[in-house]
Amino acid sequence: MGWKPVRVTYTSDYFQKLYELAVELIKRGKAYVCHQTKAEIEASRSIARAKISDPNAPGSPDSPWRDRPVEENLREFENMRKGKYSANEATLRLKMDMTSPNPNMWDQVAYRIKYMPHPHAGADWCIYPTYDYTHCIIDSLEHIDYSICTLEFETRRESYYWVLEALDLYRPKVYEMSRLNISYTVLFIYIQCI
Repeated sequence: MGWKPVRVTYTSDYFQKLYELAVELIKRGKAYVCHQTKAEIEASRSIARAKISDPNAPGSPDSPWRDRPVEENLREFENMRKGKYSANEATLRLKMDMTSPNPNMWDQVAYRIKYMPHPHAGADWCIYPTYDYTHCIIDSLEHIDYSICTLEFETRRESYYWVLEALDLYRPKVYEMSRLNISYTVLFIYIQCI
């Protein structure tokens, strides 16, 4: 059809900026380094689910590291960046709302440790940002006016805006739509790659 985009970008083009914004979230008391295992995080989410129907249900859904001091979180996040932890030994989580009825607000993971070279960034990073952390930030940095997703992302709108508000960033409008199958038609789809 002869159409060429003005530019093609990848989330990995923004790895340094995403890292700096994660540090800013820590400084604002909105993120913390967590050492819970996947099973322990799932157990805390089970407690959060139970507390939605019965606020007096036993236990706390909060990570034991949720309230560690900012300076300690900064040091621990830097240790993650320097490769001082093995994969899955630490994550950076966003201090959202463990009492929310929306599970996407239960202290999402923003960064994970993964010792694998990236197809675009090479071996410069051993921590990688998650989709839920990057999607909204990249939309904002690239000044996307309308972020259009399919309906399964509808419950993520609250967390999308939470990250942008926590960082005082531009807020695109988010719309969700159902999937549409069209036969005998060529469609062009924008895909955000990490």
